[in-house]
Parts: sequence; structure tokens; C-alpha cells
Amino acid sequence: MFKKRIPKFVTSITARRLKTDKVKEIQEILSLAIPQPAMSDQLQLAEQDSVSVPDCLDFTLQRFTYDKPLPVEDVAMVIYQPAKRGQSAAIELRYCVAGSKYCKNPSCTDQLCSEGKKEACNDRVPSVDLITVRFQPAFIQSLQKGTTTFSLFENQSRKPFVKTIQPCTKSKSVLETMVHHDYEGILKNIFLQSRALDLLLYSSDQFMQNDTDERYGCRFLTHLEDREKIENARGILLEQLDSPITIRDLARRVAMNECYLKKGFKAMYGTTIYDYFQKERMEKAKGLLYEKGMSVSEVAMLMGYSCISHFSTAFKKHTGLKPCELLLR
Repeated sequence: MFKKRIPKFVTSITARRLKTDKVKEIQEILSLAIPQPAMSDQLQLAEQDSVSVPDCLDFTLQRFTYDKPLPVEDVAMVIYQPAKRGQSAAIELRYCVAGSKYCKNPSCTDQLCSEGKKEACNDRVPSVDLITVRFQPAFIQSLQKGTTTFSLFENQSRKPFVKTIQPCTKSKSVLETMVHHDYEGILKNIFLQSRALDLLLYSSDQFMQNDTDERYGCRFLTHLEDREKIENARGILLEQLDSPITIRDLARRVAMNECYLKKGFKAMYGTTIYDYFQKERMEKAKGLLYEKGMSVSEVAMLMGYSCISHFSTAFKKHTGLKPCELLLR
């Protein structure tokens, strides 16, 4: 798998030959994997490899060795950058996995040793593997066809985040196959792509399970059934913009506790039921006034207002303009 062996005299993790941003990335994940930061200075970069699969992913693998006992914990980082103007969403998975053995003899011809399956080789030393998989924008876009966001990682505030998880057994098994394989050329690209998809699947599954409470802020929303009830409540609101419904009746229609409905709705949509309803109600009224050319009194009646002045006040609160002022524009 590895394409480049690094001479030991230039392999310090803090060596200037490593790019500054790469050093920062390495130190960031090592600070999580090694409880005592000073111990990371014992690591020596022994091998590295990088592969770019067009329109899919960038794969980087770095192996560090150490001579003295070093407490290393397996750790993974999920890094998500939502789409911005002119930039597509970015997803990066980083892993620090210990337990492998590295043969420091460059002339060793033992196939089992090179595959990491032989423990008796006298030249084998403990090592730590740092693996990074960065999914390219074109690949992410292919996953989100038909949607506007990569909802798997999209949190409520749509902000970038970095989450730390412990690699599951399945992920570590996949990482092991990515380190030790015999594929070359196009077959290597196909193999890495398939394995990277497995990593994304397993990491996403862990992320969704571990982070649901934090993302929604309500423990009961960890259940799909409760989230679907709140989605149904939202649908009912949108269907009845011209005939307001009380929260009590809304809760009864979706068979949910009134308090849970209010808390869950705000957690999922970032606003109260009333404010959401009023916003959508006034947006519809705005369309009827501006695009359909209806009169203020007609729209007020259609929106369920018996008093035009009440409608005018609500409209101005939402749009900043009175209905009559909008018609004059």
C-alpha cells in the first residue's frame, strides 16, 4: 500500500518538511489520541501515501513509529463544512489507529511481514496510523441530488462543526484493509472508493446515534415516530393558513403531548409554532396582494381575519410595510 518510506533522520513529527497545515491536523488528532502531549514527540514518520480519486475523494495515510511504550487511544474526527456562496459542502474523516506493527527494515522481503500479519519479525516496531479521507465536492453533490443540503450532517444552525467519535469495530476493520491491500492503478481507486463509502456509512451511523440529543436538544426526538408527528403538525399548519388552529387541537390531531409538541417544534424548526404559522401566513398574504392583485379586505378575509386593522398590524410586523403600502410599490 505505502509508496514512500521516509528516512528516520527526517521523520520527526515536528520536522519543517511537513507542511504547516498538515502538522496542525496531525497534532490536533494526536492531542486526542495521546493523553500526554509531550509523548507525541516520540513519534517518527516512517511511511506515507496519498491517493486522489477523481470526483470522489482524497485519501492520505501516514504511519508513525515509536520505540518507547506509548499510550495511544483509537479516535476519529468527523469534520463538516456546510456549503457557502461559491463553495460546496466538505466532509472529512480523520482516524488515529494504534496497534499495527511496522517493519523498519527496508530490504525485508517477507510478504507476511509487509502485510502486517507476521509478529515474529525482529525488525517490527509498534506504529500509529493516521488516515484522512476527504470527500470532494462533486462526490458530495452526487449524494444530495434532489435536496438542497447534505442533511445527513446538516445541523439546525447550519454551522461547520468537528465531532469526535471512537471508531467502531467495523470502521477499524475497513481501515485495516485500506492499509494492507495489493491493488494498483484503477483497481486501487475503485477499492479505496468502496472502502471510503463504508467508512462514511459507519461514521454517519455513529454520528447520528451519538449526536441526536445534542442536535435536537430534546431527548424524546431521538425517536423517529415523534419527529414524524412534529413534521405532520407542520404540514397541518401549512394546509390551514386561512383557518388558524389552536396548539391544543394541533397536538390532538397528531396524537402528541402539547408540551412536547411545542418544545419539539422549536427544536426542529428554530421558532415557536405561533411565529412559524404567522410567518407563513403573512408570506401567503403577501403573494395574494402583490402577485394576485387582490384587495386588502379580500386577503384579510381569506386569511381568517375578521378585522382589517388586525390583519394590517400583523402584516406590517412581518414585512415592515402595511398592506396598502405594498400595493403602492
